[in-house]
Amino acid sequence: MSNNFYYLSLRKVIILSASFFLLLSACKKEGELTPGFAENTSFTFFTDSIKINTNTRLGDSVLADRIATGLLGTYKDSSFGKTTSSIYVQPLLSSNFLVLGSSDEQLFVDSVILSLSYSSWFGDTSVAQNIEVYRLDEKLDANESYYSSASVSTVPMPIGIKSFVPKPTTEPVILQPNASGGIDTAALIPQLRIRLDDALGTEILSKSGQTELSDNESFTTFFKGLKITPNEQMMLNDNEKAILYFALTSSQTKMTVFYSAVNTINGDTTKKLIDFPINSSSVRFNTFEQDYSSGAVQTNLTNGVRDSIYSYTQAMAGVETVITFPDLKDQFQDKNIVVNKAELVLPVASGSYAKFGLAETMTLASRDANGLLQFIPDNNPRLESPAYFGGSYIESEKEYRFNIARYIQGYLNGVENENGLTLLISGSAVKAQRAVILAQGNQGRKIKLNLYYSNTQ
Repeated sequence: MSNNFYYLSLRKVIILSASFFLLLSACKKEGELTPGFAENTSFTFFTDSIKINTNTRLGDSVLADRIATGLLGTYKDSSFGKTTSSIYVQPLLSSNFLVLGSSDEQLFVDSVILSLSYSSWFGDTSVAQNIEVYRLDEKLDANESYYSSASVSTVPMPIGIKSFVPKPTTEPVILQPNASGGIDTAALIPQLRIRLDDALGTEILSKSGQTELSDNESFTTFFKGLKITPNEQMMLNDNEKAILYFALTSSQTKMTVFYSAVNTINGDTTKKLIDFPINSSSVRFNTFEQDYSSGAVQTNLTNGVRDSIYSYTQAMAGVETVITFPDLKDQFQDKNIVVNKAELVLPVASGSYAKFGLAETMTLASRDANGLLQFIPDNNPRLESPAYFGGSYIESEKEYRFNIARYIQGYLNGVENENGLTLLISGSAVKAQRAVILAQGNQGRKIKLNLYYSNTQ
């Protein structure tokens, strides 16, 4: 509460100062100068020469549970090395007490298809991906929070393998059974379709009308879920392959068993299908693996070496940039200042990663004494709109900007800790984006703090 009182008081001081300035301007005769006011120590000053240190560190595992977007694939670039992403999903029943055939029918599997609806991608989709699907050997818990470093045991052998060139904008056309037992031609939304082992379908059909298909609790005990993961054995070139985005709660993201019901009396055959949807009730999460050994970022991560020219920030629980202001307190130690505006400017470098799309939005946080991330006071929707705080990529300027006046004021007053700011990519659990920031050692454009302040002494 004391912090809120302080910031509200600060706003009043700034508003009163501005009103006082406007009043003097209104009373001044046209063309008349006011040298007395210009010499007043409460006048606003500006500096953009504050020393800023940036350091790249390994990021923490992120909460990747109940995400709407699944990230799948392998991607490599010269700045960040190789990134691999896998998806865990839990298909559910389309309805309780499933009965898949009548007592006078014999059921035979035609195919089992896992469908993943595309939503976007990051990287080069012209290069083939190699994907494997494993059956889980451990039940996913709907009450547990799964992080991007989670590992769930699987049955050793894959039940699906696919090598394919991604076509995230192509609408596949398939033949499928209709409600009357005939076959229709269906045009589908863009999706990845992976054929699974027929033995899985046979096992599911054998449970028709039994406890295993009575409700989702029973079904997920019987069939625990799937892990979908890249199997990349070949060496990759820079800027090769992609991270594919899938809409996990789409009606087209599901597992489907296609089967034939053969009448044991007259021999008639009816083609059927049964969907096992992956939806908002399913447990679903992403896991990430990073290999920086072939990336430029490795220099920053080796023995704590800090690259004074570049600093790196990556989604998918990758690296992050820590920003500190080592001389800020010393520079103002003998002054009692009010921060009017503090704008952090983060210009970005060009690079291999950039041609596939820089991070759309970034954010700043600070770490408490326990190393846990927390919001900074400027990122408070109760006080300001998100547009005030900033963080969106400005294409025309090739940079990001943040307003951090409350943080800087609190830092000078000892309210904020000495751990600095951590630069993160917004939504890093469901995006593959990244950015390289030009640090203060760069000869041209570089990170800077535009600081406007008043000396109240």
